Amino acid sequence: MQAIDEPCPGDDLASRGVNRRRLLGLVTAALAAGVIPEAWLAEAAYGATPRWNRPFDKWVPITSTFGPRTDPITGVSRMHNGTDYSYSGILGYPIRSIAAGTVTGVSYSASGLGHHAVITHADGWRSVYGHMRETPRVGTGTQVAAGQHIGNVGSTGHSTGPHLHLEIFQPNGQRVDPESVLKGAPYAGAPGTPPEIVTKDGLMYLIWSTGGTGYLVTPNRVIGLRSMAHYSLFKRIINSNQAADQPEIFNALEIDQINAYLNGNVPA
Repeated sequence: MQAIDEPCPGDDLASRGVNRRRLLGLVTAALAAGVIPEAWLAEAAYGATPRWNRPFDKWVPITSTFGPRTDPITGVSRMHNGTDYSYSGILGYPIRSIAAGTVTGVSYSASGLGHHAVITHADGWRSVYGHMRETPRVGTGTQVAAGQHIGNVGSTGHSTGPHLHLEIFQPNGQRVDPESVLKGAPYAGAPGTPPEIVTKDGLMYLIWSTGGTGYLVTPNRVIGLRSMAHYSLFKRIINSNQAADQPEIFNALEIDQINAYLNGNVPA
């Protein structure tokens, strides 16, 4: 159940780095246009580490780990650049994205990963899903949520049986052991409903995601909100359409909190 690993499509993306100012522009433009993906857009704009989940919605055994091994087809010793997951009867089982991101490659390689997809996550992290049974369910350019169904387990390409071959690339383009990243991560879940988006003057966007995380997106920064109370505070700011220093709207403590957040600080 193994694969010959080929250079990942889109490898040049990591070498170019991430233009976060341009990404923030895309965030605000997408929200202003009514295109409302999951709140990962805010994370991507400022390079937050992705929130990882496992590639299935249940435990699937590892049949081959990351590292040197003997190729089961050729018998040649070589580096295995990913982790293989499989069990009897896994053919056709749904594969899930291990984090939110954008599909940056969909391809087929008869001598390598067969039908496979590449997803770019926050700050240039990438994941590759190999040997799918058929063409991935998501095309290049598709925005996917964490845990979204992206394809089905197969045995296409250089493979001895149905399995998922998963690779993970750091922002610098270096492959890493997927289990070193996913250790302790929860099982994947189906994507939830879109988050609530509140806007103010086309310049401030307040997001509360289905995962229980809030973001305040402004032209200068993305501020993470730790609780529904903080989200509600900023919702008042936006819905009031008033400056944060209006004492007739906000009390002194609220003004201090608002100004702290707008200055990039997180009050205790």
